[in-house]
Amino acid sequence: MDADGSPRPAALAGNRKCKRARKQCVFFEIPKDPTSERLEHVEAEVQRLRAHINDMHELARVHTQPDPSALGEATQSQLPGLGRAYPGIPVPSPSHIRSDPGPMPSVLGIADPYDHLSRGPSYTEGHRDTPIVPQLQVAEVGSTRPTRQRRSGFDIREEPISDFISNDLMTADEAMSCFRTYIPIFDPEFDTFSSVRTRSSILLNAICTIGSRVETKHGSQMSDLLHAELKRWINVVIQNKTLNCLESIQALLIVACYSTERSLLLSFATRMALDLSLDEAFEELILRLTMKAVEGVPDIHRTNDEERSLMQKSRTWFGLLVLDHIFHVDGGKPPGIRMTGNAHRCRLLLRHATSTVLDLRLFSQVEINDTLDVKETLGRPGIADFVHEAKIDLDLWFDDWLRIIGNSPAADQERPFLLAALRVQKCWAELILHCKALRSMGVENVAAMSTVERNILLLAKSSARKHLRLISTEPDFYLAKLKYAMDFVWAKCAFCFLLLLKLSRLLPERKEEHQELLDHGHRLLEELVGLNGETSGNGRIYMQILRLSIEKYGRIFRDKEAGGGDQVAAAPFWEQFDAQADLQSFVPEQFVREWDFPGLNLFYFPTAWQDFFGDFSLAV
Repeated sequence: MDADGSPRPAALAGNRKCKRARKQCVFFEIPKDPTSERLEHVEAEVQRLRAHINDMHELARVHTQPDPSALGEATQSQLPGLGRAYPGIPVPSPSHIRSDPGPMPSVLGIADPYDHLSRGPSYTEGHRDTPIVPQLQVAEVGSTRPTRQRRSGFDIREEPISDFISNDLMTADEAMSCFRTYIPIFDPEFDTFSSVRTRSSILLNAICTIGSRVETKHGSQMSDLLHAELKRWINVVIQNKTLNCLESIQALLIVACYSTERSLLLSFATRMALDLSLDEAFEELILRLTMKAVEGVPDIHRTNDEERSLMQKSRTWFGLLVLDHIFHVDGGKPPGIRMTGNAHRCRLLLRHATSTVLDLRLFSQVEINDTLDVKETLGRPGIADFVHEAKIDLDLWFDDWLRIIGNSPAADQERPFLLAALRVQKCWAELILHCKALRSMGVENVAAMSTVERNILLLAKSSARKHLRLISTEPDFYLAKLKYAMDFVWAKCAFCFLLLLKLSRLLPERKEEHQELLDHGHRLLEELVGLNGETSGNGRIYMQILRLSIEKYGRIFRDKEAGGGDQVAAAPFWEQFDAQADLQSFVPEQFVREWDFPGLNLFYFPTAWQDFFGDFSLAV
């Protein structure tokens, strides 16, 4: 028997022979081969799918006719394949279809060619065996104007970004002047003015906006105008995934350094960087450099475009890492990025051909942040041990980078500035280390401190005093670059002086130390005013804090001298003044709302009075 059940020719001949011999023929059916049976099913399925695809092609051909008015409404005579299967069912005309701008539905799991233009969830597909035309006609029953189902009722606008020069907000010369801004995440040879303008308008706009704050000759009105326009374009970058690129991340990183929305912008930039796998670039580049050294490549400093790109990504990622640490430790931001490997490996990038002098500052900051990072929760004894070990690590870090900067050929012209910044960086790290340790111990009353805690406080005071001496006695090497610095640098200069003022009131000092503190404060204020003049942004706020604090402390110091000389100056502060009211005036609002600097919450209250109030409260 054949597959369709009909007798085969050989069977018919055998049947005739049996009839002539008057015998009954017995036929045995041979079992089908499983492989052949599966092939038959596959062939049948392929034929069915080909029929569906031909129907779709025929439908698409009608929908894309160049003259919609000439087509009208398609009938079964125009679509022979569909007309035979579904007679009398009209097909919507092209005019009806084009009235709906939404994408065509996905049928039988075949991707919609216009799917990239839509947003939102995909359609629920019809059953694979359901004919194509009934699926399309379900939505048209009882409707005079057939419409297609849409994937989503919303669309994200992708407005093209143009730079400030094209929008006539500034001239090309003004933009080039603002472009010359100290930004340590760039390669000066690659990130030129013309290159940045060609690659990314948002990055150019960000640099020009921040540069307009530094170049005060353009006036504060232009800076405010550019800043308002820049915020508009930043919204466009954040909400459109298609604009997620390295240059957009760099733009957000730059603006975060000088904006009150610093933590929010940094979080957006970090999220975009993770989407682009910037966190993997450093490890890949380190592996490439190591393999070059192992394989004995003749010129290890030779590079290609891919390695340059990895270096740019690594530099940008480290910029995010450093900024996240600053905003977490000093700004109260929730913890974000933590380096789990050995931070010293970033020094290997200094061997790369595209390494710049600015990398010396950036990578040294990466290492010092890792040194101060507490990997676990510590008790009071553990905190004291951590402070001791971290102090040793800071000394080793400082010696290493003194040697690295001293031996770097790229640092010839910038070496005095780099060394001054390195010394200030070490003093600030020691200050924060000791102040954070006191906060972790939960001690705020200086009068109730143990010997260990009081020694930690004295070390913090010593570091703050060194910090003030460095920035005020070497203004040409440190303060000269301060106009390019982020808001945090301005804030920490003002904080160091305020902390010294407070500690000078909490801990007895000699008259000479009070006078020296005032002299350094006046010198620092004069340098900042002369350097920046009509500075804009938060720099003006922190300069005003310095001015008011120096004036207030000067009046108190003169009153103490007039009242009792050295004996009064050396007497405990709480015996002569309303301690709480006077000390609270040394905690400006800016350091409470915007930053999380430790130490300004310290006070002096005699333990005898604490015991008195404790007994009184128990009696009540």
